[in-house]
Amino acid sequence: MVNFMIGFVNSIRSKLFYKMLIIYSLLTLVPLIVVSTTFYYRSSQLIGKKATENAQQELSAVATAIDAPLLAIKKRMLEVGERDTIQSYLKLYQQTGANATNDDTRSNLLESVQDVLQVELVELKRTIGPFVDSMYLITPDDQVIGIDGSRALQYPTAYRLLPFEFERMPEWAFFTDDKRMACDMKIYGIDKVLDTDKVLGQLVVTLLPSGLQNADADFSPGTFYITSSDNIILSASDSDEIGNVLDVRGPATQLLIRQKSQHADFSYIRLATPGTDKIVEKQALFSATITFLAWLAVLVVTYWILKRVTDPIRRLTRLMRRAEIEEYELIQDVVTRDEIAMLCHGYNRLVLRTKDLIDKNYKNELLAWEAELKAIRMYINPHFLYNTLEYISIMSQNPSKARYVPDIVQKLSSIFRFSILPGGKFVSLETEFAFAEKYLQIHQYRFGGRMQHTIVLPEMLRQAVVPKLVLQPLVENAVIHGIDRLPDGGRIEIEAKDEEYMLVVEIRNPAPPVVSDRGPSPGRPGKNGLGSGLENVNMRIRHHFGDAYGAKLSQDAEGTVTVTLKMPIQLWSEAGGE
Repeated sequence: MVNFMIGFVNSIRSKLFYKMLIIYSLLTLVPLIVVSTTFYYRSSQLIGKKATENAQQELSAVATAIDAPLLAIKKRMLEVGERDTIQSYLKLYQQTGANATNDDTRSNLLESVQDVLQVELVELKRTIGPFVDSMYLITPDDQVIGIDGSRALQYPTAYRLLPFEFERMPEWAFFTDDKRMACDMKIYGIDKVLDTDKVLGQLVVTLLPSGLQNADADFSPGTFYITSSDNIILSASDSDEIGNVLDVRGPATQLLIRQKSQHADFSYIRLATPGTDKIVEKQALFSATITFLAWLAVLVVTYWILKRVTDPIRRLTRLMRRAEIEEYELIQDVVTRDEIAMLCHGYNRLVLRTKDLIDKNYKNELLAWEAELKAIRMYINPHFLYNTLEYISIMSQNPSKARYVPDIVQKLSSIFRFSILPGGKFVSLETEFAFAEKYLQIHQYRFGGRMQHTIVLPEMLRQAVVPKLVLQPLVENAVIHGIDRLPDGGRIEIEAKDEEYMLVVEIRNPAPPVVSDRGPSPGRPGKNGLGSGLENVNMRIRHHFGDAYGAKLSQDAEGTVTVTLKMPIQLWSEAGGE
């Protein structure tokens, strides 16, 4: 058994596949969670559905209990409205309305009507219930006839404007009158003159909402409402809510059950919160506990295994990020023999080979740089030195020009000291411009008035970094292939500027026209002595800064040759380079 366990452990250490197999095997926990969650969710749904059905049945019973007296009230109002006594009183009231002398008669009629209403109200409370509040009669001129001791109507005119679905049928008001529900009915009589029906008045019966709330004695406060079609609360356990709009936006766990009244444009609303069965809750708690403990155990085992797998990967990732900034370091302490270990050993071999290639490339680059500077010095020394010494020899024979010889010699020594002085590959643009200016000043003594020069160097570009001796070949070309070949000479312009976040240096000089089969004409210059110097500068710039930069030669229609150098703007450091 022990040997089996040792072999099993060794197989795990040797193959990453087995490690991942164990991890995926532990994912059997997922079905357990799905089953437990589904059981609880489905049980809750069934219990919630059952609770909803029970609440619907309770609401239906309460709605039936309330609809019965509402229907009885409408029937009783129809009976009262059809009685000759009420109609006769209303007709006499209208007939006496035009004569002011009939005030006593009208007063007696009103008292008689009040007596009739009192009798009908007593009968209505006896047959319907004590929640019947009062009974009123409204004349066409909005005169309200009520019973002594009852509250006055709050909106008497609103009953006359109330829309009726059927003109001769009672209609429950969609509003409350002093926090009371009201039922309105028009009383018609025959106009003997016109032989048509006319409205004699309106009969209004008010109900106390608190009485209707007794029908839902089993409901908790704030869970049962009677509302109009516009969601205005007509009856509630809290009288302060009556007359307000019912807010149906409740919690997500709350059920809103609505049932329409059969005899009024009312809605009965029940707000219920179905509770989960206690047994299901206990079972869900037990399942959740077991699931959590199993998940915790899986988490511990998975963490231990994955840590052994991912630690080398994390270390390898960290070292690779450091390698991106050219900090190469070998990964140590690789003790496994799986694919991760093979990857780490491969990385170590790659680092060693990269270091070796970097060392070789660095040495080659140093050799190339030394050869490049040597070639530049060799290019400058023979030609320029020979020509300058010849100028000095000629000028020394002329007494008027001999006094310039010391200055020429001093500038010549400065140029050669700069060209052979050991140092880095780059100098500041200010230094390079100073070198070019000394070079031009030496030629100025030779050409005299035939040559002028202009140097423009903005202050912000003085410390820009450029390759050493990058301007000298181009300035020499401008003198030899430009000024020297023109009888009248010309002006050499050297300008540095910033264009599109790049350092641009332009060297402009006049040049003779290009000679072709058709004769002399201005155009793009050929490579007569210009190609080697320009190509050398172009290759150096591309070598240091990339293919996006370099040197370009152009000539316009007037014969002006322009050499344009483009380099990135990098600031010079006094420590000796970029």
